[in-house]
Amino acid sequence: MEYEQMRAMEKSHVCAMCGSELVTIRDSENSVNRLACGKDKTHNGFKRRRSATERLAQGELDAVAGPGVQKDIEALAQRQQERFNMLPKADIATARALGLAEIEGVVTWANMIGLNAYLGHVCLYFGKPYTTIDGYYYLNNKRGEPYVIGTRTATANERKEYLIEEGWYCSIAEAWLLQEKIATIGVGIVTTDEKDVPSAKTPGQFRAPVVHLHPQRMAEKRAEWQLLRKLIPLEVKE
Repeated sequence: MEYEQMRAMEKSHVCAMCGSELVTIRDSENSVNRLACGKDKTHNGFKRRRSATERLAQGELDAVAGPGVQKDIEALAQRQQERFNMLPKADIATARALGLAEIEGVVTWANMIGLNAYLGHVCLYFGKPYTTIDGYYYLNNKRGEPYVIGTRTATANERKEYLIEEGWYCSIAEAWLLQEKIATIGVGIVTTDEKDVPSAKTPGQFRAPVVHLHPQRMAEKRAEWQLLRKLIPLEVKE
């Protein structure tokens, strides 16, 4: 195993015997680098580090989000199971399970800007709340005169302008208001690497199966989201 691979595995794996962090050390006796348990160098083997979502499912959320969170979130789920299932429960970028306070924060933030967290209008992305494409379309449809949104495939000149490589998918979103075309556009891109990256958890599958199966539609949705975000400023409701 190469040195860089070992360093990467320090972040993705732990000791199979005690669950401690891994470290890369120099085995002077055999003149090689090797992975070792950071607590006890005599331990052998390693296993994949569990995600926060897995810890939540296994009743260990307190270790991720703080004491008492597991109990609180389970109590909320029991009281309002149907509604709770409709809320975002993980960061979409990192898959980190959200604590009860974070979930309540997302609901509060959605309410402040006239959206509904139970309808998928908001999400958490790298720890920050964002409006989803469904949320922006909801706000657009509430306008007195909503924008009409359309998408198309990027032209050869546009692909060159936006540095789109061969094999990548690129869509352009355009808007009309009262039959007048708006100058602002949205650009959505799906790269080949993103489309075909394999799943680290399930051999033979892809990390993002929807992107793999529908790359053109994903590029369109990204273009629509970017355009709507430009056209519809978020406002705090009194």
